[in-house]
Amino acid sequence: MPKVVTILNQIFRSTLNSYTMVFFSKNRWFGAILFVVTFFDLHAGIAGLVSLMTANAFAWALGLNRASILSGFYGFNALLVGLGMGISFQPMPQFYVLLISVALATLFLTLAFEGVLGKYGLPFLTFPFLIALWLASLAARNYSSLLQGEAGIYTLNTIYERGGSVTMEIYHWFSDVNWPNFIKTYFKSLGAIFFQYHLFAGLLIAAGLLIYSRIAFLLSIVGFASAWGFYLLIGANMNELNYGFIGFNHILTAIAIGGFFMVASRWSFLWVILITPIISIITGGFSELLSSLQLPVYSLPFNIVVLLFLYAMKFRVRMLLKPETVVVQYYSPEKNLYVGQNSRQRFKYRGYLPINLPFYGTWTVNQAHNGEHTHKEEWRHAWDFVITDENGKEFQGNGLETSDYYCFNKPVIAPADGWVEEIVNNVPDNAIGNSNLDQNWGNTIVIRHSEWLFTSISHLAFGSIKVTAGTWVTKGQVLATCGNSGRSPYPHLHFQLQSTPYIGSPTIDYPISQYISLSGKPRLKHYEVPVLGEQISNIVQEPALKKAFHFVPGQNIDFVCITDDAYSGRWKVVVDVYKNQYLEDQKTEAKAFFHMDGSLFFFNHYEGSQKCMLYYFYLAAYKVPLAHYDDINVTDVFPPSSFSSSPLRLLQDIVAPFRIFINPVYQLGFHELTEDFNGNRVVLASRCYLKIAGFDSLDYRFIIEISSDKLQSFGITSKTFNAKVNFTKS
Repeated sequence: MPKVVTILNQIFRSTLNSYTMVFFSKNRWFGAILFVVTFFDLHAGIAGLVSLMTANAFAWALGLNRASILSGFYGFNALLVGLGMGISFQPMPQFYVLLISVALATLFLTLAFEGVLGKYGLPFLTFPFLIALWLASLAARNYSSLLQGEAGIYTLNTIYERGGSVTMEIYHWFSDVNWPNFIKTYFKSLGAIFFQYHLFAGLLIAAGLLIYSRIAFLLSIVGFASAWGFYLLIGANMNELNYGFIGFNHILTAIAIGGFFMVASRWSFLWVILITPIISIITGGFSELLSSLQLPVYSLPFNIVVLLFLYAMKFRVRMLLKPETVVVQYYSPEKNLYVGQNSRQRFKYRGYLPINLPFYGTWTVNQAHNGEHTHKEEWRHAWDFVITDENGKEFQGNGLETSDYYCFNKPVIAPADGWVEEIVNNVPDNAIGNSNLDQNWGNTIVIRHSEWLFTSISHLAFGSIKVTAGTWVTKGQVLATCGNSGRSPYPHLHFQLQSTPYIGSPTIDYPISQYISLSGKPRLKHYEVPVLGEQISNIVQEPALKKAFHFVPGQNIDFVCITDDAYSGRWKVVVDVYKNQYLEDQKTEAKAFFHMDGSLFFFNHYEGSQKCMLYYFYLAAYKVPLAHYDDINVTDVFPPSSFSSSPLRLLQDIVAPFRIFINPVYQLGFHELTEDFNGNRVVLASRCYLKIAGFDSLDYRFIIEISSDKLQSFGITSKTFNAKVNFTKS
């Protein structure tokens, strides 16, 4: 029985998504509305449903990608073909035989276009629908058993036959409504996407579009208004927008370019307006060419313009964010914008190789980038590090001997894995106050981390280097000790990153991947450049935290939630084919994607229900350094899409392409660290809050308890909700 339920659920998902995919969506409510709209003409609705289910069934039988089938990729073109044929022909056995054959042909065309255009990273859009419906229409002229449909010829008779007098009255009301022609044509153009050429269908689709995405709804208006304005300006025949209501080409193009394939922004909106004349030219030109075959232009202009635009964007070498291409598709203009912007803000250095500090313990930056003594011009992106005491002094005693300096002879470690490229190990250490200008860099190690990234560590102690050129070193391996060789009047450590493998190469501006800043309250720094006077250290891992947040693929995490009614649940650790790791709630199928790099655990995306405990854990453990520091201040920001809809959020969605004013803040601190026989017990306190105009719009507080190297519990407190989750097994 469970297997039958699973199969029915998959059929339901793939069917509903086939309707919404026409608008680049996976919203089920929107899909339900579109499903109803297609059945305004009963025969067309049935034909569309039969066609898409035929395509999906053959896709399953052929063993095609399961995720693509469930997403509706292989069904939406067949749906449109079925609707078009259902409108054009009367229902009869011969018709359905032809329909099933054309649906299969549409699937083959879909796979062909997917293969050809996919090589260039381009979508196949509705090209399969166009080719299949055109060919079916031409071929049907030779099939004498088929009868032409009467829905468009005897419209009133058809409406009365299928809906009675009530439906007739509704139809007349919407036909006679005294709205501006612009508004009526807009709604009719929306309905025309599903071959429903009347106002009520367009109203329902517009409502569904608004539910699915405020940005997509706004883009549909901007796209259509741009076309309307252009037609008026150029003196074109306004019947082009009315006849067949092919204004939907402008609507679909605006949604595709303005917020689906490109991140919604003022630049994407500008391009929507700029390409309007191109759509009109292609519409008019191909209408003339196809008229000799008595074929409608359908969605051909939309397909051509979107593909041309996306292909052109691949040739850019600058202005890459004006507009920005969507890299990870969330099937929502809002999520594409919010998550994309949040990822740029949080992970702007994700493509960088992580480089750590080349020492143990806490050191001080006594010369930073663009230094006052050296670090000039081509060598300006470098640091000098020393160790200071609580009074800021670099040495003990009178400081006349190198051994008086706290950093002298301290271990120097590899900042990342790599090959030792070059070393110098025979330069004597200077007496205090002297410098060796002839051997400027002193004892030095250059390490190759990639073909374009090298680190250079200089002024090492004479004879202290423990590795040889050509050997492999691992992050944290001791390489040498700090000295006073070369141009170094006082012991210190010089550290720089460069793109060539030579000692003394010009420097490059490159951040330290993550470290703790101990100037003032401890702060976690992520891919930043240490500044003059800053006291910093590598993150020293706390074993209890590292083990607690080490989630293994296939692992089950069971819990009991204590609220008014206690209930149990389970999360599963999953890794997908793209090596993305996530926690999945087994009841709601919500997913919280995470990353752990050894020093830091963080969530990078959440999708699914916001009414399950996984969602609150995502908020509570959004960013956790795997180390303990008293009074540490860890901050981050959530994307606005992390929180459920509200009037404020709806307003944000509308203005999001131009300004984001909702920036929920995350904070974390260490509440307690104690030792017991089973290891350390760590208690973390985190908070998620949002202030707008001085008012708290959102405020969650969390307590996460770790003991025996495992997650033990986490608690949630807010004005409206309180709960505690106890982990029973992990």
